[in-house]
Amino acid sequence: MLSLKRLACLGILLLVAACGKNPQERAPWPASITLNGLTQSEINSVSETLTGFTSTLGSAVFYFDNRPAQFQITITKFSSSTDSSSKAGLATYDESFCKVELNELVFNARFSSYLEPVLWHELGHCAGMEHNSSSGEIMYFLASPKDSYAEAAITRFMKAFTDFTSLVVK
Repeated sequence: MLSLKRLACLGILLLVAACGKNPQERAPWPASITLNGLTQSEINSVSETLTGFTSTLGSAVFYFDNRPAQFQITITKFSSSTDSSSKAGLATYDESFCKVELNELVFNARFSSYLEPVLWHELGHCAGMEHNSSSGEIMYFLASPKDSYAEAAITRFMKAFTDFTSLVVK
């Protein structure tokens, strides 16, 4: 006979498993991108990074116009003097919306090699991906410069991204 403690744990486990959102209930990708509070130079850098992401994935990932039925992503920046200054980026998301905040330092020439992997990492969170415990992976919790990621790590990230978003790669 199951103990009361084990029965309670099993009940909680089943409750958590049953309450998860079905991926098909999420707003569809490609996502609609809005850029707020960025300078023209920063907009150009982010746009170039998003274009590179699409090229690497081999599928349309983003729209740059407002498509209400699509998954919505807003990209902004925050000051490195705030309480979050130790973070390179932050993503807050739910099934239909994601807010990506990038530390203003990733737009600084000294740290520009971090912009692409940080933005890709935060977009991974927008897709529903969690942190990876292996260093050298894009979803690892610590950022590294772009050129430090192996091609295999990028391939693994892109495969996981397409799985999470149900995007069809051509």
